[in-house]
Amino acid sequence: MASSRSGRVVILVLDALGPEFVDPGRMPWLSRVADRGAIAPLGGVAELVASTGPNHATLLTGAALAVHGVLANRVFAPDGGIDADPRVKVPTLLDRAKAAGRRTAIAASDPDILNTVNGHSADLAWPTTADIDRHGSPRPKYLPDAATADALVAAVRSGHDLIVGQLQAVDTAVHKHGIDAAETRAARADLDDIVGALTSALADGWEDTLFVIVSDHRAENVASPDPVRLADALAGLADVIEDGSAALVRPREGKLAGVLARAIATDGVDGACPLDGEHLVAWCAPGRVFGRDRAITMAGCHGNLSTRPCIAVVAGGHPAVEAAAAAIRRAPPSLRLWSRIAAGALAI
Repeated sequence: MASSRSGRVVILVLDALGPEFVDPGRMPWLSRVADRGAIAPLGGVAELVASTGPNHATLLTGAALAVHGVLANRVFAPDGGIDADPRVKVPTLLDRAKAAGRRTAIAASDPDILNTVNGHSADLAWPTTADIDRHGSPRPKYLPDAATADALVAAVRSGHDLIVGQLQAVDTAVHKHGIDAAETRAARADLDDIVGALTSALADGWEDTLFVIVSDHRAENVASPDPVRLADALAGLADVIEDGSAALVRPREGKLAGVLARAIATDGVDGACPLDGEHLVAWCAPGRVFGRDRAITMAGCHGNLSTRPCIAVVAGGHPAVEAAAAAIRRAPPSLRLWSRIAAGALAI
């Protein structure tokens, strides 16, 4: 329900940061923001597949995977191939806010997110192709969080009504080094400083602000280099796209029951369930990763059931904050919650 008082909404996604890291010793700024507002005591709940694309799509549409269509980071294409750049099939919060006359902005260290959520149609969409080019040749896959933070602060200062941000460095460090390596701890400290800088930028107009800080999933260390060979196990029964410690499975006609039974019996698989009318999601036991012929070389991963817990913090002075705080204290919130809460604060 829309509020009678239109405010400013800022949604910040701290990619791959688990709720266990929100404490004054490791992330003092984030802890202060939580103290000024509220934090979900056990964290929030990401979608399964617990990966970047599907959960940003859920966050900004308020819809389930089967509705918005971004089932995983890569999905099956209609022609039988693989679509490496799936995009939401329903309007996002950014779309709705812009249609209602609100000024919208999105800045993401992972430029692919702008594709996933149709972010290029926002009034301010960062990075542009030129922005990416300025950070090196060949073009980097991810941009520095510090540059993304500058874009977010600039959006605050220029008076945008809805600002969405994504910061990538922790996720990158986890994959390369593990969840508590020195490099990952340094990335978390830098991330916390950015939370502080953005909070300070929001001080003017705090009474009209809904500030939401979430993550899209958490991560865990890889415990075994041996891949979970689901594709081999389902050969002739289904097609498989691995997505870290989760996998998107498309059973062939008439093979659903056999696929479920075979998937659950595969060494390293912890579970499987229907995702929509055509696909299943399967997930690994903690510490395992789906793969095929090559050993797993990444140090950390996500996608499975144990990486669904995510941060859920809300602060600010807008009346919507009080209702959101009560909701997240009562039960772990789904990422689907925030689009509705934000829409109310924007009075759309």
